[in-house]
Amino acid sequence: MPFSANCPACGAPVVFKSSASFHGVCEFCRSTLVRQGGKLENLGRMADLVEDASPIRIGAEGQYRGVHFAVVGRIQLRYAAGVWNEWHLLFDDQRGGWLSDAGGEYLISFLTAPNGPLPEFASLTPNDEIRLAGRDFVVTNIEEALCISGQGELPFAFGAGYPAQLVDLRSTDGSAAAFASIDYSETPPLLFVGESLPFAAFRFANLRDGPAAPKPAGTLKALQCPACGGAIALHDKAVQSVACPSCLSVLEPDNESLRILARAAAATRIEPLLALGSTGRFVGKDWTVIGFQERAITADGIDYPWQEYLLHHPSEGFRWLVEAEGHWNWVSPVATPPRYAVGQPVVSWNGEQYRRYSAGSAETRYVIGEFTWKVSVGEIWETIDFIAPPKMLSRESSHNETTWSIGEYLPAEEVVAAFKPKPTLPAAVGIGPNQPNPRSESHRRVCRSFWKFLALAIVAQLLWFFFLGGRTLLDQRLVFSPANEEPVTTETFRLDKGARNLAMRHETDLDNNWLGLGLTLVDKDSGRAWVAQSDVSYWHGVDDGESWSEGDRSRELVFRDLPAGTYYFVIDPEISDEKPVAVADRIKVIRDQAAWSNFFLLLIFLASFPLFSRYRMSGFENRRWQNADYLSSGAERGSTDSDGDSGGDD
Repeated sequence: MPFSANCPACGAPVVFKSSASFHGVCEFCRSTLVRQGGKLENLGRMADLVEDASPIRIGAEGQYRGVHFAVVGRIQLRYAAGVWNEWHLLFDDQRGGWLSDAGGEYLISFLTAPNGPLPEFASLTPNDEIRLAGRDFVVTNIEEALCISGQGELPFAFGAGYPAQLVDLRSTDGSAAAFASIDYSETPPLLFVGESLPFAAFRFANLRDGPAAPKPAGTLKALQCPACGGAIALHDKAVQSVACPSCLSVLEPDNESLRILARAAAATRIEPLLALGSTGRFVGKDWTVIGFQERAITADGIDYPWQEYLLHHPSEGFRWLVEAEGHWNWVSPVATPPRYAVGQPVVSWNGEQYRRYSAGSAETRYVIGEFTWKVSVGEIWETIDFIAPPKMLSRESSHNETTWSIGEYLPAEEVVAAFKPKPTLPAAVGIGPNQPNPRSESHRRVCRSFWKFLALAIVAQLLWFFFLGGRTLLDQRLVFSPANEEPVTTETFRLDKGARNLAMRHETDLDNNWLGLGLTLVDKDSGRAWVAQSDVSYWHGVDDGESWSEGDRSRELVFRDLPAGTYYFVIDPEISDEKPVAVADRIKVIRDQAAWSNFFLLLIFLASFPLFSRYRMSGFENRRWQNADYLSSGAERGSTDSDGDSGGDD
């Protein structure tokens, strides 16, 4: 049953909807209240909440796995990079849960009993692997946050200003965006387990500014830079820093005032290719460009810069458009990071293998616009990229945080169609790390055609061999004797129609001997003759205990393009004087037999097309990997990896 009483400080009614809620904040006077039996005790005034961009509010409703919930409270925490909310949820089945909406990502979690002692806070580092509640997790963020304010009903003692040591973890065992958090502000620490879900999955109602769109994309809030007086526009209260486009000072929005954090030391102004405030439509949503930064990796004294555009959508959160040498990528955060060990050449994610491509220390060189963290020029993150074109999986890490993102190659034409930038975008230079191989599709088409024609060739050859060709016209046994030197005439045979080929096959009983054959094919009706010469020899024996053989007892001759008619052969044998013995010969005459040599020549011809296509495709991959820090096998460039120059066949 809900508990209701009047605030002891201002007399306003205070309602506790959950029987598990013993602490609350009066929405009128901001007093912190605790239930003592049927009375409320005032513990002091709570600090004011920091304005934010969250569409969620106390009283909002939603659903999770088919169960309705109401938002009954929240705490607000500040950490080095900004502020985030933890919303307290009350479900219809009286369960309590928490919903975090930091940086446009929505994480729901529940208090869970750990399956053993939790590790000490000081012992954890990013990328550590821990098994919690029957799942494998990896540490992605370690924060020492400060609780700055609260609102509504809460299930624990609460006061502004208390420190909270928090560790965030993501699942690596394939669970759908599984999430865990360890709260070290209590002893023993508390474990919360849940998952990351898109905003629409919660089917929210009674939100701050409507069910689906807290405010239209591109809405601006005008402010004035305290350093130079220039105009600054804020698109979203979720941003934690703004770089003034006039003087390049990096500023922090704080209760609608601006405080100078640092002045950029950039000597050269960079004009973004996509104007801040411009809107483009991607994946069915209107996204607004709110921030721009240039980052670079330096290797062997050479800078390799790229540009990043932060995009915002009110309910979908934030995405990135990344441009390097005219190549573009649409980049989204990864809720379920892959399992990764330092130096690992291949990473598996979502059932796909990504190969290590490049790594380095990425430094922020230039910033303007709005950002969801406290950006600073000179900020350095360790990065490593893995590719499976057209996708790129990127890992960025600092001393206390590791993030993963997935980029998908975006043709410049799509960027132009979405934003219509002026001037036009520069042409792409070279090959992008995850640029799709333009020859892959043509190679697939060639391979599909090859298999089709190969199947047809095999079927045609088999039909011809077993059904349509190879009809035997004559099968006769002859004996050639050294006592008879006269030519031998075979029986006649009939060609009802012209023959493409006529094969005469000899199968003899030669044994360490040879036989010469003078052949004349005669058309009985016209007297026309075709003359040929052949010989058959076969030798065998044993030398030094090893058997050997040479020649063949069989021989075949082929006559081509014969007209219809009645034919016979005249055979003039020549028997060896060294071994004058009789030789038995079985003669077969076969019309239009299947010619396997032609079939194999056809196979070689057909195979030349996919082989050449694969060669061209591999050439593109070789040029791609020439720009990488690592070889296509994942070995570091300059190593003795023998696979290194082979390129890839993605």
